[in-house]
Amino acid sequence: MKRKLLSAMLVLTMTLSFVSCGKKDEAPLAEDDAAVVTEQEEVEVLDDSAAFWDQVAEDGRVRSYLSGEWVDPKYGRQRPVAVMIENTKACLPQYGIGNAKVIYECVVEGGITRMMAIFDDYTGLEQIGNVRSSRPYYVYFASEYDAVYMHAGGNPAAFELIDGGLVENLNALKLEGKKGSAATFRTGKTEHTLYTNSEGIDIGLEKMGYDMSLPANYEPHFKFAEKGNALENGTDCQAVQMYYYTNKPYWIYNEDDGLYYRYEFNQKQVDATTGKQLTAKNIIIEDVAWWIYQGSEYLGYVLSYNTGTGKYISNGKMIDIVWSKDGDSDITHYYDLATGEEIKLNIGTTWIQACQHDYSDENVYYADKNDFSKAK
Repeated sequence: MKRKLLSAMLVLTMTLSFVSCGKKDEAPLAEDDAAVVTEQEEVEVLDDSAAFWDQVAEDGRVRSYLSGEWVDPKYGRQRPVAVMIENTKACLPQYGIGNAKVIYECVVEGGITRMMAIFDDYTGLEQIGNVRSSRPYYVYFASEYDAVYMHAGGNPAAFELIDGGLVENLNALKLEGKKGSAATFRTGKTEHTLYTNSEGIDIGLEKMGYDMSLPANYEPHFKFAEKGNALENGTDCQAVQMYYYTNKPYWIYNEDDGLYYRYEFNQKQVDATTGKQLTAKNIIIEDVAWWIYQGSEYLGYVLSYNTGTGKYISNGKMIDIVWSKDGDSDITHYYDLATGEEIKLNIGTTWIQACQHDYSDENVYYADKNDFSKAK
């Protein structure tokens, strides 16, 4: 399969002329930067990942299509499950999300963020969540993986996509009941207390009758560097402060294990199931044009048939990237802006942070974490 970056670059220059709400006086991209983008030569990126995905370990494990890690073939070759997760201070700590191999985080209405955790193997988890409502951009993200999408209701724009068949879904509000006999259960009476677990997901899948086998032509979402990607041409990046105003998340790099550790609300973000802090091997910053639905507080993000800029961060390094998404269910591809080549991630968990384009320049990247006061 060949993917041409030139078309993505051309769409990018048109997309960045889109005037979104927010900081209306800011130019989305300087003219000089746009010129650099359009003048790049066409680069064909060859899909050379087949040998990687065909690998089988001596014990029968296969490569995860989410993380590139070795996993049980039962889960490594079935469709993933994506679960909407609340991310307000009232809901902390969250449960089970440390097992997710891909996590998306976006700003929703009111400045709060919400997360979507994607699992290939969710076995052995007694509690996952809490589970919250859908937004349309998460439906688009889930569809890229052919994931079964669990959510607790949603806004009208999200249901328009769900009811239109963009994803197969598990609506937690319609599937809740007693723990052990229903897909979701409550631990209290508030909106912060709706959860699922491993057994519940299986109950929901069986009730809905979804086929969990991967299509024969399934395309893994990411490419992975089997021997590691040192981002040798990147700049140093040992700490990242996100602009998100409510939870104020940040990441700190640990040289000992090569992982970025997650903080929010001025504390470690932990998984209550294990008590361990959340980490990521790969962080992708995806800058996206956005708007607010008329007569509401709901945000929309311009994802399908679009392209934009961002960052790829791993192993203490960072590079500038371009992302491109050809259609509603098409995979978002990420390209090194300097070379035009599709990036290869390091094996491990990936965290994708969608950023409103008008505010993305408020993200702060620190070459040395000692220069970041919160790291001290």
